[in-house]
Amino acid sequence: MIKLFGLGSVVGCITLAALWAPNANAQEISQQQLRNCAAIENPLQRLVCYDKLAAGEALPAATQGSASGSQNAGNVEAEFGREHLDDPTSDRPDKILVKIADAQRNFFGKWEILLTNGQRWEQTDSRTVPLPDDADYYIERGVLNSFFLGRVGDEARRIRVRRVEE
Repeated sequence: MIKLFGLGSVVGCITLAALWAPNANAQEISQQQLRNCAAIENPLQRLVCYDKLAAGEALPAATQGSASGSQNAGNVEAEFGREHLDDPTSDRPDKILVKIADAQRNFFGKWEILLTNGQRWEQTDSRTVPLPDDADYYIERGVLNSFFLGRVGDEARRIRVRRVEE
């Protein structure tokens, strides 16, 4: 009988500690924090902000300091090919026209391409396609964050590329 009483006491204490622990770490959510989350225009980013508030995590500095939420709407072309690193937005182009400043083959015979806008791209597939200097080129979005470099007017010959971070 004493063993059962002791076991019940231990179970009761553990249950009480488990119920008390989340309340000990909870923080007060201020009206300003809720307003900052409500001011975010992108629905996915707004939901992430509310989730972080509910979990008691610290909000990013961009949502705490400003209520605009659209500071990352700068130059869309400069961020082309880097979207998988950031939160998705709905205003991304599917194709951009580019000019090649320099194109060289690496040790493996794949193209390393420098564009006039300063972006660096490298070939990821094994196709052999010439890249003449006097042609106009485009980079087009594929599925699952893939990108293709092709010549304008020659849609059949294109190579798979990825953007190289500097």
